[in-house]
Amino acid sequence: MRPVRLASVSFLNAVPLVDALADDPGQEFELSFDLPSRLCDRLKDDTADIALLPVVDSLRMPEMTILWGTGIGCRGEVHSVKLFSATPPGELERVLVDRGSHSSVALLHVLLAEKYGRVPEFIESEPAPGRPLEAGTGELVIGDRCFSYEKALAPTRDLRACDLGSMWWDLTGLPFVFAAWTTTNRHAERIGRERLEGIVRRLDAARDAGLARLDEIAAREAARGRIGIGGEATPEAITYYLGRALRYRLGEDDRAGLDRFHEYCVRHGLVPAGQPPRFV
Repeated sequence: MRPVRLASVSFLNAVPLVDALADDPGQEFELSFDLPSRLCDRLKDDTADIALLPVVDSLRMPEMTILWGTGIGCRGEVHSVKLFSATPPGELERVLVDRGSHSSVALLHVLLAEKYGRVPEFIESEPAPGRPLEAGTGELVIGDRCFSYEKALAPTRDLRACDLGSMWWDLTGLPFVFAAWTTTNRHAERIGRERLEGIVRRLDAARDAGLARLDEIAAREAARGRIGIGGEATPEAITYYLGRALRYRLGEDDRAGLDRFHEYCVRHGLVPAGQPPRFV
């Protein structure tokens, strides 16, 4: 029986989920890394069996099944998904969006549409700390680059930073789920229901093992030059981000947040109607 091919994001926020899977003496899993926006194609072209998929991709495609229980979310401020601009969000004409994530772009679309009744033009762009932003232009930055981007802002630049996790909480009072382990119906059938349920338990156990070792993980990642909140490469900054800002155990309130996000995405034409998410 060949190993199950797992594809994860390479961001710091995924380390607690995959750290215990990296050393797999039983060769149950084969782990690889990619950008969030590429993971859906990895599932579709059969170069991965299960991926830590942006949830909006799961909602867009009927062949996707979410392995519920472990993912990446937040309850309020997330710190690593932010809209930067000198112009108030409701007056933006265009937003440069980080091409690394589909969920964050969809979330920003929903937030601006719901709160301000209008959505600016979205333009894919690589984040560039220090790049001047014209009036009417914002920039969405996610993941590790968000910390370095914010730290690089000159103190004299009149840019505001809007945390999308906080904006979602203000709108709904619910957590937000950015990504979750997901497979396709085709892969699920090939793996088999019994083995798939065992994999879900193994992924949950790996998550718990990573959370139990957060201090050790944070010290190691800081030594490698990874940065956390405030753009600081310190164990304390990374521990706070991984242990306080993010949610990895997905429960009923996270499911309610995902269902609400699905409703908004249908309302604004971001995902097909009549296609509720599927779960194992």
